[in-house]
Amino acid sequence: MKHANDGQGDHLPVHIARILDNPHSDPTPRQLARLRDARSAAMRRFEQRAAENCGLQEKILLWAQRHTLLLKRGSAALGFAVVTGVGLMLVEGLMAETDAVDATVLSQDLPLDSLLEPHFSRGLHE
Repeated sequence: MKHANDGQGDHLPVHIARILDNPHSDPTPRQLARLRDARSAAMRRFEQRAAENCGLQEKILLWAQRHTLLLKRGSAALGFAVVTGVGLMLVEGLMAETDAVDATVLSQDLPLDSLLEPHFSRGLHE
C-alpha cells in the first residue's frame, strides 16, 4: 500500500518491511528522517485527539469495554467462590463423619488394645 506522502515509485511500507526482515541492511538516512517525521506527526495527532472531547458513541464503546472486562473478572471470581464453597462443604462433611466415628468409638466400652489394631476402623465405616 502506498502512503499519501510517498514519492513516485517510493513505497515506504515495502521498504520498512524489507529492512525489518533483513537484519544486515541498515535504513538510509532519508528513510530514518522520514520515519522520524512520521513518528512526530503521529504523536502530534495523538496529542490532538487526546485533547478533544470524545463523542457519545466513543463514550458508550469505552463504557461497554470496561464493563465487559468487569463482567469477565466478576464471573471468574464467582466461579472461584463456588468451587471454594463446594470444597469447604466436602471438607466439613468429611470432618463430621470423622467426628461421628470418634463419638461412636468413645461411647463404647472397648479395651484400649482393640482400638490400636490396624483393621479396627474398617467395620466402623460400614
